[in-house]
Amino acid sequence: MNFTKFLIIDLFLILFGLPLLLIIEGNRAKASLLSIFDDNGKKDQASTNIPPHQKLLELEKISRKDGSGIESESLIGLWKFVSVWKKGEENEDPIASSLLRIFSASLEITKDQSNQFAISNYINFGLLSIRFSGAGNLKGKQPLLPFFFEYIELKAASSILLSQSLKIPEESKMPFFGLIAMGKDGKWLSARGRGGGLALWVKG
Repeated sequence: MNFTKFLIIDLFLILFGLPLLLIIEGNRAKASLLSIFDDNGKKDQASTNIPPHQKLLELEKISRKDGSGIESESLIGLWKFVSVWKKGEENEDPIASSLLRIFSASLEITKDQSNQFAISNYINFGLLSIRFSGAGNLKGKQPLLPFFFEYIELKAASSILLSQSLKIPEESKMPFFGLIAMGKDGKWLSARGRGGGLALWVKG
């Protein structure tokens, strides 16, 4: 199965999974979907002392000039998406942020045998999960985290239903995260992607 068909499956899960989720949840479906997950996001931010968007922008200026001070060991772990902002937007993207939280979108960073990062990005829907897996490493003073994905897989519980290798892009075309800041307690992380979007994670 080619990569395009995999993306179609991904889209199918999102389009048909959301209504099913609302039906299963019963009474919770009566409340506003965005309100529910925005409230959860605010609780996460409050519990981890996450700075507001304007403060993140100030920290970004500092990281570009003097570096963020983020080191490789502090990135190891499971990071759950909390919020995203589109390029140039001051307000959080409510739909994208809510979907990321609904599907437990996560970024997992570990060390591989060559002492580089092994990176996985995945979403979950019940027993189904879609995972992109690859590698990356830190570069520069800010620093940047260039990465690539080598394969994608669809799983039901522990069973792999489909697996597809991906073409590794040229280094100049690789996606990356410009690391902005991390909480002093290591519980939150902010970065800007190659496309200009700003992302915020909390450590799971």
